Amino acid sequence: MSQSAWQDRYGWFILAFFLTITPVVMYGTKGAWDSIKNRVEDWLPESFDETKRLIWFHERFGTDELLMISWKGCTLDDPRVMRFTEELQQEDSSGDQPIVWFREVVTGPEALSSMTSDPLDLPREIALDRLKGWLIGPELEQTCVIAIVSEQGEYDRAGAVAFAYDTVDRVEGLSRDDLVVAGTTRDGVAIDKASKSSLDMLNLGSFAVCIVIMGIGFRSLRATLMVFVLAIFCEQLSMAIMYYSGQQMDSVLTLVANLTYVLSISSGVHVVNYYRESLVERSPYESVGWALRSAFVPCLLSAGTTAVGMMSLAISNIRPVANFGVYAAASILAAAFVLLIWLPAAMYKFPLNPPAWHQGVQKTSRLRPLWEFLSHAIFKLRWGILIGSLAVIGGCLVGVQKISTSAQLHDLFWKNAPILRDYDWLEENVGPLIPIEVVLRIKDPSEIQTDEQFRIVEHVQQSLEEVDDISATMSAATFAPVIPDKELKGWRASIQRATIRKKLESQLSNYVAMNYLRIEDGDELWRISARVRAADRLHYGELMQRIRHAVDEALADQPQVEPIYSGSVPLIFKAQSEMLNDLIKSFGLAFVLIAGIMMILLRNVLTGLFSMVPNILPTLLAFGTMGFLGVQVEIGSLLTASAALGIAVDDSLHFISWFRKGLAAGKTCQEATRLAYEHCGLAMTQTSLICSLGLLVFSLSPFTPISRFAWLMFGLLMIALLCDLLILPAILYCFTKEKPKTASE
Repeated sequence: MSQSAWQDRYGWFILAFFLTITPVVMYGTKGAWDSIKNRVEDWLPESFDETKRLIWFHERFGTDELLMISWKGCTLDDPRVMRFTEELQQEDSSGDQPIVWFREVVTGPEALSSMTSDPLDLPREIALDRLKGWLIGPELEQTCVIAIVSEQGEYDRAGAVAFAYDTVDRVEGLSRDDLVVAGTTRDGVAIDKASKSSLDMLNLGSFAVCIVIMGIGFRSLRATLMVFVLAIFCEQLSMAIMYYSGQQMDSVLTLVANLTYVLSISSGVHVVNYYRESLVERSPYESVGWALRSAFVPCLLSAGTTAVGMMSLAISNIRPVANFGVYAAASILAAAFVLLIWLPAAMYKFPLNPPAWHQGVQKTSRLRPLWEFLSHAIFKLRWGILIGSLAVIGGCLVGVQKISTSAQLHDLFWKNAPILRDYDWLEENVGPLIPIEVVLRIKDPSEIQTDEQFRIVEHVQQSLEEVDDISATMSAATFAPVIPDKELKGWRASIQRATIRKKLESQLSNYVAMNYLRIEDGDELWRISARVRAADRLHYGELMQRIRHAVDEALADQPQVEPIYSGSVPLIFKAQSEMLNDLIKSFGLAFVLIAGIMMILLRNVLTGLFSMVPNILPTLLAFGTMGFLGVQVEIGSLLTASAALGIAVDDSLHFISWFRKGLAAGKTCQEATRLAYEHCGLAMTQTSLICSLGLLVFSLSPFTPISRFAWLMFGLLMIALLCDLLILPAILYCFTKEKPKTASE
């Protein structure tokens, strides 16, 4: 009784304290939830060259925040195009202050009219050909509206997108169901919506799954509610930690709360099972202290190793991944503190002693034949199991080398997602949407005549159009008159070139306003925009090599012209490269740190090293299979590798803890293994089912990273359970020396 004195003396105070801070935690949870915001372009740090170039580009030519809007029947002669455009540019007075959501709106009919009238006076056929793939579709009929978002719209993308849809109500003959909308502004809104969509229902589903499994396992409503309340509090606490630390939530960070929830339940189940075992010989009050002493070291080690696995992700250069690692680690350690303080106090003040638990001792003993069979069979097969496991790891490592990563928009949503349908329709009927920007820096432009500068830009643009997978290009040359060949001789050609040169010089300010030219520090920056299809599965690294080669060839005779590459494609390629590097680095770091902990715990380098086999095997098996099957790793999958390694060690630590207790008591290896099975085999099974099935519910999320994370974690945790029950005992057999028995024994 004295060993539980602190729960007796301070139990009510502890429960009151947690009850008091609950409103503060809930306020932080709401603040974190309301702040969720996603933008794929913000994933990489500003220290990367690709990010620096994108920021540099945006500072000079503006951001690519825009919406491409069209509908079936949106043709060049559709009068609804003009009416819709006029409404888009109106002030939105529905809020406290009027807002102009779009600073500029460009349409196919307007662009065509501008190019075929003074001062360009281009033939209609040439103008249509130049606009094809941008504002006009391949059949030269379908067109679209490009709405460039204002600063207020960039701050509130959801408001800008909503205004675009609301505008349709004021255009006769159009409805919001007719609109097809895509573009960078909608991307972030769609990610926000997909990650939040049905999340309340999925959380309820996860709650229900965990409660049912605990109810079946505990057969005690009070015990089930205690662990459930613990898990809910820890889940909310994880989001509050993010809010009060100033971290803005994104869709990846929502997984931290879900993970903290199921891991809190897992730890709580272990504590309750230790308590239930103790009831056979002790009173409910004494059992609280015994359960806490039994669970204290394994739970702390489990939380520590899981936090190490998560923290290994902090080395990632992809911000959502690094943030996930840091806040998952912090949340898990905080949850361990709550578990070891709040749960014993609650169990002491609200004792658990249901009759079913005393009857359950008989049912638990029914599993003893299974545990005896496993401990005996695995002992006989121990070397075969070890060698077979190492062989599987070797094969998986071959598959891991074949892994490819992806950071494309189409990997963030289910195939039938509305945003992907809109992207596919617009890219098929109008033009591609993923930008590659090439900026030509002309040094000492005064030495090159204006028409010659346009020839250089036009030549590079034509070279880009010939690159495979580039479907459209646009530059200042697109909106320039036809420039005569400089090789033409005679006085007429000279007069024509002089006329064109004068016309171009008079229009330079227009090109600056159109964001295709910028004059800076005496240099001229000429922008050429190329587009690729979002739906195409391109190797962006190879694409950028082809682009650089084409540009270099086009500028071979122009040493004073320097190309600068920017846009989404270089950034996506960098993100994909970093994801693969992070997968290897974070998993390797987690392995080294956790293996070190296992070596210290087992006091044997060789045993500690080989005890990692059942913990790394699930991850290597999953990712090796993905490599062999050609399944691309996206951000949700990336998070599972180190996370699963940290979680898989939890059950290993409980098993090893009881195995060592058995050896310390003078038992043989087989007897110590059977003891470990009896004390934590059932709890390991329960916690693995709770964690895996509790997360599996989130596989129904329309946001693919959450869905893929849930599927992979389910598979990894179930494989880890089998590894801990079958492979870990074999390794302990192989590398553990029994103490010689004395004569008295």
